[in-house]
Amino acid sequence: MTHSNLCEIALQIHSSHPVTKPISYYSKYDDFLNHHKIIPKSILEVGTFEGESTKILSKAFPDSKILTLDLNIRSIDFSDFPNVHYHKANQANPDQLIPLVKEFFPEGVDLVIEDASHFGFFSKISFEALFPLVVAGGGYFVEDWGTGYWDSWPDGNRFQTFPVVAHQNNLPNRIPSHDFGMVGFVKSLVDLTHEAAIKNNQSDTAKFLLRIKVLEFGEGVCMALKT
Repeated sequence: MTHSNLCEIALQIHSSHPVTKPISYYSKYDDFLNHHKIIPKSILEVGTFEGESTKILSKAFPDSKILTLDLNIRSIDFSDFPNVHYHKANQANPDQLIPLVKEFFPEGVDLVIEDASHFGFFSKISFEALFPLVVAGGGYFVEDWGTGYWDSWPDGNRFQTFPVVAHQNNLPNRIPSHDFGMVGFVKSLVDLTHEAAIKNNQSDTAKFLLRIKVLEFGEGVCMALKT
């Protein structure tokens, strides 16, 4: 099995555009993909922008089929990237997302990279629609979750700490934390890594099947390995 060389390819064609994906993301993706032995044959990118990361994915995984989606279609020349399919879709509309993904990847998708609006509620909608379509052992990457720390961002807020309050003078039973926007969304994914503990009563069977085997956080990126 070959290994992911996303970072190597990115260094060759990476631009200086202020909103393009930083090189550090590709490095983190290489580490995750190689560690978990994922060489994706099917890739879904949600959020194309000007297509730089799409072209990097195409060069790094020439044998893969890539579907890239965006709410706003631009005049991007993908003629030298025959494995790329570019379509319009709203990340907050499962009725657009699910049929497209099932059309291109009827057997499921190996890797999803979500780099769209960076609004927590919209990312949650995308995740709930798309994660069930990821194959076992596949990856789901969420980018730029730090917008939840920005008070200039529509659903973000300046970082704040919350007091831990004792309940009736007993051990505090809640540890509140910053949960605005994308920060709240990615933190909610922790629940899916230990669903065996989620029960109506302690003696009951779990309410859910485990969905996330491994969840990794890095600066700007959150990476989930599907069970």
